Amino acid sequence: MHLHHAIDDIRKPAPLPLPAHSHDPQQEAAPPRLASACGTHTWPLLALHAGASAVFAAALLPPAGWPLALACCLLILAMLLRAVRAPAAQPGRAASGTALLALDLVVFLLCYALRETDAGWHATAFCILLAAPYAGITRQLLGGAGLAVAASLAWLGLQDDFQAGNAATLLLLNLTGLCAGHCQQRQRREQVLQHAVLAEQAVRDHLTGCYNRRYLDEHLLGAELARSQRHGLCLTAILCDLDHFKRINDAHGHAAGDAVLRTFAGLLGNATRRGIDSVVRHGGEEFLLILPETDLAGGVRLAERLRDGLAQHIGTTASFGVASVACAPGRPAPGAAALVAAADRLLYQAKHAGRNCVRAAMLDAL
Repeated sequence: MHLHHAIDDIRKPAPLPLPAHSHDPQQEAAPPRLASACGTHTWPLLALHAGASAVFAAALLPPAGWPLALACCLLILAMLLRAVRAPAAQPGRAASGTALLALDLVVFLLCYALRETDAGWHATAFCILLAAPYAGITRQLLGGAGLAVAASLAWLGLQDDFQAGNAATLLLLNLTGLCAGHCQQRQRREQVLQHAVLAEQAVRDHLTGCYNRRYLDEHLLGAELARSQRHGLCLTAILCDLDHFKRINDAHGHAAGDAVLRTFAGLLGNATRRGIDSVVRHGGEEFLLILPETDLAGGVRLAERLRDGLAQHIGTTASFGVASVACAPGRPAPGAAALVAAADRLLYQAKHAGRNCVRAAMLDAL
């Protein structure tokens, strides 16, 4: 197939799959989820809300009601400690935070129901407490809104007579809180998504969608070698380089060269195992394949299949260097640089042998 035919059929390959190993640091680039609103940054607000509720509730009671006030304060303190100590990664922590908010409001309303005299600051204190469910402390906005509305209805039910002013104030407070909470969650979601996009771009090559050299050196290869060493598995690296790539750029332009690189990257991604193997743009027209749980024979078969398919899809050839290491627990693990260097030496052997061929060896045999 001629080069211009391959260029006409080029489609930008989809981002290559993230390795699925549980140890893989690349999970940080996985599709983002909205961070729980009960995250670490909300616990000071939660503690402040619990303390304010305890103080307001105690102030509502007459002096003779100090045992009830003390019991309420201890109950709130115990719930706060339980919520803070809950594992952050478990949903129970968010549920504990919501339960604490509900307890704060219930204790305040209970003490308000037992009040002897009315005071204007009672309503002010209640409005302060009521604003917390909308302040991003609850995990979900609808849950916080439901809690606030239920508390508002209970507050109105405790009034001696229906007061339109209080009802209007509570309605305005809830509507304002709902709008503010919605805007806050939307902004947080946009920040999380933006952070995830930047994290993804930091580990990907912008042209091909493959992993970049930085991620290979800092995370990927070291993690795969450690896993292979821990479980006694084989690990194979294939370094491949397009032959005479400079001629493509000179004859057809750099845009055509970029298109060939994208097609080559797509071919490599389609030939490797999703969620297991990794494709890295090692530099220029060089690509590195990291193949966990693959011996030397398996790496050679893949390299030969890629070499045969290149002429059909791109109309050019490539050279391949295949280096494999058999790891075993208790034996010294090879360094990541040593494995890549071995594949690089084998690649140059293939180049000197006339290109469009595969050279392979075990790492300990080099």
